[in-house]
Amino acid sequence: MIKSGIDIELVGRPNVGKSSILNALLNEDKAIVTDISGTTRDIIEAKMTLNGIEINLIDTAGIRETEDIVERIGVEKSKQVIEESDLIILVLNSNEELTNNDLELLEQIKKKPNLIFLNKTDLKQKIKLPDNLNIIKGNTKTLNGLEELKQKIIEMYKLDKIEEKDLTYLSNVRQITLVTESLDSIKQVLEDIENNIPVDMLEIHLRNAFDKLGILIGETYEDELIDKLFKNFCLGK
Repeated sequence: MIKSGIDIELVGRPNVGKSSILNALLNEDKAIVTDISGTTRDIIEAKMTLNGIEINLIDTAGIRETEDIVERIGVEKSKQVIEESDLIILVLNSNEELTNNDLELLEQIKKKPNLIFLNKTDLKQKIKLPDNLNIIKGNTKTLNGLEELKQKIIEMYKLDKIEEKDLTYLSNVRQITLVTESLDSIKQVLEDIENNIPVDMLEIHLRNAFDKLGILIGETYEDELIDKLFKNFCLGK
């Protein structure tokens, strides 16, 4: 999660406010918002940060039955992304009764971590939902509920427990190997000191640890890497 972020998909019927929520969370007009159903026809992705963790927001085409070929492709992609996302935010209109599409989506997201954002709470409520759902109420005109939505994501993924915001993480086998080899060299130096090994011999292991860490942070380079660069790239003088 720290390395790749959290993939969060906004799903729902057309005109329930998915794109408005995306824009509000980003604090910018990333997605086009109109009163015309089916404005969003493809996947729109954007990034934000919560407590130092990258959030990959995915706005999708409104899910409904349609004869429009392009919109239908977008709907199918929206359904596919549900299976791939870490968290689903299902957006529903509070001023409308549940439709068959809504019920289908409620069923589809059951097996995934999910939140229900009940939009347009400034209007007369007509919707009826089961009590066991994770519901956040708000509306995108006054931005009510958006901070609560962020806080809920923080709680779900315990992002408030991450105390350090600027840590550097080892993210692959090569990096871990370099640190391990460097640590082994330092341990050897400590052992040699205990055995009264001459200083010039200690330098060998210290230099090895120094070089390994230098490779890790890009300050020094292995001969093999330099050879590869000259072989594969045309470098100017």
